[in-house]
Amino acid sequence: MTLKRYVNSVMLLLAAACTTYPGKGDALLESIYMFAGTDGAMAYSIDKSGANLPEEYAPWRFEREVSTSGPTFQAGTDKRALEEVKAEGYVVIVWSMTFEDETTQ
Repeated sequence: MTLKRYVNSVMLLLAAACTTYPGKGDALLESIYMFAGTDGAMAYSIDKSGANLPEEYAPWRFEREVSTSGPTFQAGTDKRALEEVKAEGYVVIVWSMTFEDETTQ
């Protein structure tokens, strides 16, 4: 291998290692996709088809595309969810509600 070829190969590897992609740490995502699953599950994904979502709460139903520039993703309640989407490609949140009988005797 010539020196020029070697340098080009190393440069390509460095460029690939430094590039951010959806699902890789510090990726810039302008929007993500919201899905509803079973048993109170909802998910955000980088994949519009939801193919990367776990089977545990399937079937998944596409709800809508969501902009990540809003206040809930930047500093509010969904900020942590967005961080997980960037790292893993999706996040699943399961909502559950319990009702207690408050009748006094």
